[in-house]
Amino acid sequence: MQNTEDKLYRVNTYTYACSAHVRTTLRRALALQPTDNVWTGTEYVNAARQMVGASGPSEFLPDEPVWELTKLQLLTIHRALEWRESKSSYLSNSQLLRDEWSNITDEINRVLREVWHSEGKYWM
Repeated sequence: MQNTEDKLYRVNTYTYACSAHVRTTLRRALALQPTDNVWTGTEYVNAARQMVGASGPSEFLPDEPVWELTKLQLLTIHRALEWRESKSSYLSNSQLLRDEWSNITDEINRVLREVWHSEGKYWM
């Protein structure tokens, strides 16, 4: 039986702006991890580094219409997006751009909800 951490989940990326938003958010979160403590575990930091290619070029989050991500990667992105949206600088972006970015946030939340429900965690 496959571990749920290794199972891949399909995430629609919608637009180039959404893909770029996730990559940029992960990079910013990594840069500010020492001061903002975006993630509480090193496994999330390592997952973020792997997704953005912190140790070299990465094509892991390419400009493709669909990404295939593990639960850990989904949770890492989810937390980074929550953190970014809580920053006052996020509101300085145009409403039109924030509306577009909300597509990827909603998609990550939708896929995570499916994951949690498949685990019997209907309250999440």
